[in-house]
Amino acid sequence: MRKIIPVGATAAALSLLLTGCGASGWDSVELSGEPSDGKAPSVSFETPLKVDEAKTKVLKEGAGPDIDPGDNVMLQAALYKGSDASPLGDTYSKGAGQVLTVNDQLKDQLPQMYDALTDAKEGEIIAYSSPETSGKAGDEKDDSTSVEVYQVTKRIMAPLKGEMKTPAKGMPGVKQDDKGTPTIAKPSGAEPKKLATDVLIEGDGETVKSSDTVVANYVGVRWADGKVFDSSYQKGTPVAFPLDHVIAGWKEGLAGKKVGSRVEIVVPTDKAYGTAKELGKDAQYPAGPLVFVVDVLGRTDTPAAAEKAPGAAPSSSAAPQGSGGASSQPRESAPGK
Repeated sequence: MRKIIPVGATAAALSLLLTGCGASGWDSVELSGEPSDGKAPSVSFETPLKVDEAKTKVLKEGAGPDIDPGDNVMLQAALYKGSDASPLGDTYSKGAGQVLTVNDQLKDQLPQMYDALTDAKEGEIIAYSSPETSGKAGDEKDDSTSVEVYQVTKRIMAPLKGEMKTPAKGMPGVKQDDKGTPTIAKPSGAEPKKLATDVLIEGDGETVKSSDTVVANYVGVRWADGKVFDSSYQKGTPVAFPLDHVIAGWKEGLAGKKVGSRVEIVVPTDKAYGTAKELGKDAQYPAGPLVFVVDVLGRTDTPAAAEKAPGAAPSSSAAPQGSGGASSQPRESAPGK
């Protein structure tokens, strides 16, 4: 099958390119060490490496499930200097990796890549290099090309299935459009003092543990005015984040829920980001109680590297063509709490 891979100098801005055949020196790229928990794979190749067009090589065949239209896939990435094969950076040491959605946006913008990705399998490790990938690393005399290595670590379920029920009494109303994207009605009544959850669509997948890394789509609104302050649906890509790194309302509200579920969470101030006074006048996060609707698309065990960095922000979402930036995801409570 044709192979495609994400490209870009860093995995925070992943893109995809349909690639060509081998070249002199490129055949020497090999996997010399398997990736492990929090550690990138090792690769070896003849140096200095130079290619005159985009090249890929499968370092390890995938043996997992096929990737289907609508799926979300998790990717890990590592970058190696073309002049001496030394590592330049990776996502393995920072958490569960990046998320890419095989959706209509990808199909419209990059149809050949969409076709190739829907023919791929989970678990594949691919090396990539092109004249556009710089191996200079600060040395203007170095004209080698770097090697990027990508691992498709997990196939995540397609969008949720099943009918959405009406929220329980006392919970804000929720509707969805013909694409299944939820909207939350303006909350009413007194500000909530306790965490409340309601499963609107019951999934039948794995049960989420409080120590897991979760892949999800979500929308969040302020209780005070019902205005949306963040939405992965608007960004077009789900997010992956360790539950140990997010606000208490998310960790407590999602633990015990099943993959494939849609969950409404009413979060009181003390389990959200905090009060306006605590956050300060230039706060980037909303004060007071909040309401979220979260689609739980997948879960994985949180890598040890992420567990050792409790102050780290959740993973950024990956976007085709490298156009995406870091998304504003639910994070730990404000500093000082």
